Amino acid sequence: MTKSRRRFGIGAVVAAVVATTITFTGPQGASAQDQARRGWDHFTFGVPWEESYGYSQGIRAGDEIYISGQVSHDAAGNFVGAGDFEKQVRTSFDNLDKVLAHYKVPRSQIVSIKIFTKDLRQNFDTAARLHKEYVGKHRTTDTIVGVSELSVPEQLVEIEAIVKVSPRS
Repeated sequence: MTKSRRRFGIGAVVAAVVATTITFTGPQGASAQDQARRGWDHFTFGVPWEESYGYSQGIRAGDEIYISGQVSHDAAGNFVGAGDFEKQVRTSFDNLDKVLAHYKVPRSQIVSIKIFTKDLRQNFDTAARLHKEYVGKHRTTDTIVGVSELSVPEQLVEIEAIVKVSPRS
């Protein structure tokens, strides 16, 4: 085998490995156009940080909806409830409801909720009470995690969720 043939052979192998890697690594770095082709439905509130940080509030991918951590803000993106943990939790759940409403699914289709909170020991009972109030008789898989910081200094809580939807939803 000549040197040039060997290079071509190695180049073909490298190209095949790169193509396989791209195929199996999934959506990381995929353009919005590529994601739309996959049938993903992105939802945003139109607040400034969605574009600047490059994320969606929710993405429906097939029969699942992944909801980003919801925080306490109004429609314009202004932080709400500084120093008031209960107000922040209620507002975060209200924002979660807005994402659910976009996808026309009820709370009863939430599979999992994760609550991230500063001062876990101080805020655990309130978070648990408000979570139970939010889900009612429906039972979700849940995690509550104490964190030292969140994105905004006054922010005390962030709530994310995964939702399973029926094909007709």
